[in-house]
Amino acid sequence: MPYFPPASARVAPTAQTFTSGSGTYTTPTNPAPLYLKVTMSGGGGGGGGGATAGATAGGAGGASTFGSSFLTAGGGAGGQPTGTGGAGGGGSNTITGGITLKNIVGGSGQGEFGQGLCGGGNGGNNALGGSGGGGYGASTAAGGSSAVANSGGGGGGAGGTAAYGSGAGGGAGGYLEVIITSPSATYAYAVGAAGAAGTGTTNGGAGGSGSIIVEEFYQ
Repeated sequence: MPYFPPASARVAPTAQTFTSGSGTYTTPTNPAPLYLKVTMSGGGGGGGGGATAGATAGGAGGASTFGSSFLTAGGGAGGQPTGTGGAGGGGSNTITGGITLKNIVGGSGQGEFGQGLCGGGNGGNNALGGSGGGGYGASTAAGGSSAVANSGGGGGGAGGTAAYGSGAGGGAGGYLEVIITSPSATYAYAVGAAGAAGTGTTNGGAGGSGSIIVEEFYQ
């Protein structure tokens, strides 16, 4: 028969969530959890600018880390102007004594559609969704949409005249779910920053920042 502790001895799970910046995560001590579940994603890349010869690429999203290089969810690459979509970021870990549940590379951004009044590329998704859409091609003033906070890549700006194309979408950050079976007392963490939007006559959209969620289980 499975053992179930009496209700008086049970401790509900707790959680700490980090959506920006860096610092130190401290494992609870009274009581101490038996294990941790860490869910994390890297920052999304920004969408490329469009509609001009001087358009710029979107910025790359930053990597999210937990325990320095212990767990890493890579950031997505920025989308190019009149070019290819940004590649998705990867997840990696050097964990021992734990279990990796998911290690998923972020989705790549959509490439530009060509010259003329064409739409911008959409940003890539990761497991948290929320990427930005590309600018609408019927308007020379349609910039790409930014991704929802803590999610995917930004959309590319729309194309303009027949001479210039649209921007490509930014890639999404990588996604990790890991169980740490023997938690340390503290872990340094850093949340991956959002990739900046590329600029042009039509601007791209910014990527979504990363996130780290630490769930603490006591039995």
